[in-house]
Amino acid sequence: MSTTRATLSNRQSIDDNVMGSVVGLVGCGRWGMTHLKTLNMLKNKGLISAIHACDIDPLTKSEAIKYADTFCTDWQTLVSNHELDAVAIVTPVDTHHDLAVSILDYCQALFIEKPIGLTEKEASSIIAKAQETGSKLLVGHILRFHEAINEAMSLISCGEIGELQRIEFNRITTRQPPNNPNIFEAMAIHGIDTACYCFGELEPSRLTVSNVILNDSNYPINAKLSIEYPGMKEACIDVGWNGDEENREIRYFGSNGSITVETGSSSSLTINKAANESVRSFAASELPLTKEWLYLLESSENYPHQSIYPQQGAIIRSVKWVEFANQEIQNTSTELNESIE
Repeated sequence: MSTTRATLSNRQSIDDNVMGSVVGLVGCGRWGMTHLKTLNMLKNKGLISAIHACDIDPLTKSEAIKYADTFCTDWQTLVSNHELDAVAIVTPVDTHHDLAVSILDYCQALFIEKPIGLTEKEASSIIAKAQETGSKLLVGHILRFHEAINEAMSLISCGEIGELQRIEFNRITTRQPPNNPNIFEAMAIHGIDTACYCFGELEPSRLTVSNVILNDSNYPINAKLSIEYPGMKEACIDVGWNGDEENREIRYFGSNGSITVETGSSSSLTINKAANESVRSFAASELPLTKEWLYLLESSENYPHQSIYPQQGAIIRSVKWVEFANQEIQNTSTELNESIE
């Protein structure tokens, strides 16, 4: 198979009267379909000229083809049949590494969902490949693009609640666990990345895991994580499947008040200071996933940004602590089994 690298020079808006980007997507599951719908919306705006979907399951074609121009069942056919400006990998995390290091030879920009890989080694390998090929790399830490979260960060930076000391991250869903329900890889990673992001990319000094519920296959489906940072700062993360109600709340506690952000379908930000409380509702102009795609596709002239986002250290850090949490569970399970025997 010959290697054909596209360029992103053809991605422009309707006003520029230039064809939009050609985008490929690998993985048409639940979240992959959300990507496809987002891409289709951008295509209708003229930012994308064609969408080519791929999934190893041919049964996904009937739904995917509603939003994509073509469909195939292997990535090799995808990159052989189309000159792709950008590709998204929205597949199970254990497939990320091999797909990414292969596909980076055929596109100028890669959007890979979080976590980038299963281990620090895999994460570093993908980043090194992106640097080798000169490709742009975006890892889907979607909450970094959430308007209410970034507004909270701006307020904290301005001293609205004093010095930030503690973050509480809650992400409980009523959805049933999927086939690969690892709660650390699916949800806790959002809390880890968001906490580090809001603490100014501060590196944790310690992480502990508690209240873990395992399914019959020993996958963690509910858990609490406590993260300690230098300077007596901390983050508490509570995540799980199959909850009684949806809970998507982040609370920031400072030396002079607190901020609560709701990140569900209706976003809001509440500032609490002494006896005063003010609430701001957010009707975001673009959803976070749309903002991620715009970030990747917009020309460097109109939206200058680094070639890898988040920064390399932030990407690897999230994988490192998820890997650590998984190892903690494995050690606990081994000890429990040995005690039973």
